Amino acid sequence: MEEILSSEKSVMEYLEILFLSQRSYEQRIEILEKKYGILLEKETESEMRKMCTFSDAIWEKGKDEGIRRSVINLMKNHVTSNIEEAMDLLGVEASLRPAILKSIQMH
Repeated sequence: MEEILSSEKSVMEYLEILFLSQRSYEQRIEILEKKYGILLEKETESEMRKMCTFSDAIWEKGKDEGIRRSVINLMKNHVTSNIEEAMDLLGVEASLRPAILKSIQMH
């Protein structure tokens, strides 16, 4: 976080912080306040929290879809013989495995 606060202001960095960052809501607010001098009003803060929650959900969905496709490709290309082996090879966290397995079985 310190590297963000100490670097030059940039429009692309500002947009990345708002829309693509994996930082917590609180960290995003801190960067906007300290680096960009943006103080959010309560109403705007509420909207920002919703946007961060939404972007986090989209990020997670994309990550899960990437893992699902990777597992399928490993099996299609005969690199692995089953889903569990493919997830082991990819280093998929145990907490994510049930959702990935369910997603693969649905397709």
